[in-house]
Amino acid sequence: MISRILLTSAAVCAVSHAAPVRSGKAAVELIAASTTYQPGKPVEVAVRMKVDREWHTYWSNPGEGGMKVSVKWTLPAGWTASEPAFPVPKSFHTGGLAGYGYEGTVLFPITLMPPAEFTGEAKPVANVSWLTCNDDACVPGKAELSLSFMPGPVVATGDENAVRQAIASIPAAVDGLTLKVAEKDQLLELTVDAAPTFDLAAAKVFPETEQAVAPAEKIIFAKDGEVWKATVKKNEYASSPLKKLTLVIAGAGAPAKVTWVAEKS
Repeated sequence: MISRILLTSAAVCAVSHAAPVRSGKAAVELIAASTTYQPGKPVEVAVRMKVDREWHTYWSNPGEGGMKVSVKWTLPAGWTASEPAFPVPKSFHTGGLAGYGYEGTVLFPITLMPPAEFTGEAKPVANVSWLTCNDDACVPGKAELSLSFMPGPVVATGDENAVRQAIASIPAAVDGLTLKVAEKDQLLELTVDAAPTFDLAAAKVFPETEQAVAPAEKIIFAKDGEVWKATVKKNEYASSPLKKLTLVIAGAGAPAKVTWVAEKS
């Protein structure tokens, strides 16, 4: 009984929320949904970033300039980490350059996976780097953030809801949603087939694939019979012919993602 009490106390005392670190024009922290881990089961965490007012940071496709938020891990033996997931961005112009990213507070969820045979305390360390910009300047930032988990049943943290909400905000594939791409000169003709309840008329659409769509282009779909169509300029640095395009769609229901891949000739 005493040993069980000691183990539970250790789990509660494990560090499941790294103190915020300020660098450049933002502050970041590493939060977790639980103070504990279970071998062979995912551990949900997130990098929470608060960008200074009138500054912004960047999406996985930063656009014409900028640099996407990066997270590199030093993990316990056998542990793995997913790439950070990016919520729906905003579009903006910085010094005349079109880009995509975030203002204010943004969370990037990440899944850690311990091996089935792992035992004892786990101390993953994340090295986060980013770039913040406004119309006058760009300032890089970096921080080393760490957590500590003890093995045991799930013990929710005060940040559990924030982590879960961050996961739910990530665009995901939708059954029945398809994309086709045709090229004509330097234009991309986009066709989306979706369920009748999926309305793209007022949706905001962003090209997740880098160097595919010209950054300054707004992707605006219009109904054409049973499908939705849009025409945009191709990025000047895109492969010829284009090989892949992923779009993120917001405002037509839950955030969605749809991918087209060229057929191999």
